[in-house]
Amino acid sequence: MARICFIVLFLLAGCRATQVVNLNEVSLVTTGPVAVNIQSFGGTVTVIADPDIAGAVVSANQYEDGLGTVPVPRLYMVCSTFIENGPLGEVVHVVATCDDDPLHLVSANIVVRAKDIHGVTILNRSGDIVVQGSSGPMRLETSDGDVRIVTPLVMNEQVLVENRRGNIIYRVRSESSGMINATAIGGEATLDLRQGNAVILPGSTGDHLSAQFNDGVNPITMRTVEGDIRIYVNPDPIGSEPLFSTDWISW
Repeated sequence: MARICFIVLFLLAGCRATQVVNLNEVSLVTTGPVAVNIQSFGGTVTVIADPDIAGAVVSANQYEDGLGTVPVPRLYMVCSTFIENGPLGEVVHVVATCDDDPLHLVSANIVVRAKDIHGVTILNRSGDIVVQGSSGPMRLETSDGDVRIVTPLVMNEQVLVENRRGNIIYRVRSESSGMINATAIGGEATLDLRQGNAVILPGSTGDHLSAQFNDGVNPITMRTVEGDIRIYVNPDPIGSEPLFSTDWISW
């Protein structure tokens, strides 16, 4: 098991009352599809399948909010990555921790890119989660941020998403399938299926959706509080998304 630690570069964030600490980008040598496992103390986590990437690339930044002034640059977070050989192939692990932040002013921005991603696990204390272009099973947990899953690939494996005080967006192509159990306490849970077949099951209400689409039996379980759950199944999940930039990838 190889372990790579990040080198620290300090960068002042202009005139804003936020200090940015850039940690250097790390390239990992991988073969075949990889799974991604990220644990973070809070902030934005992005996982992108990029056909132009060789292996996997991990980058991380530290953000510290100032109380009226820009903070003095100082590294609070510890971030490391390593590759593990799992039963289904290689797993890229990223772990970000911060043990000295009593006022919760520090957050992380973690981005993982790999050529082919099959399986994503993200455990984030708070902040946005974005997964683009991945396939395979997913487990995503966060709070106080939105979760967005968008992929042009077929999704027919288990998906578990848990959020608090934030929305969940799930956009997949028409050949995907699943058994939906989605609850949005204080919000709405909806299914927009443009191609294929779906059955809305008994017990569905405005904030709870129980449904099966395309005869799938793989569980799609989603929970949020004070947010909405939107599930879209259509032939072009990326291109049809309003105000969604496709600059990140080309298929």
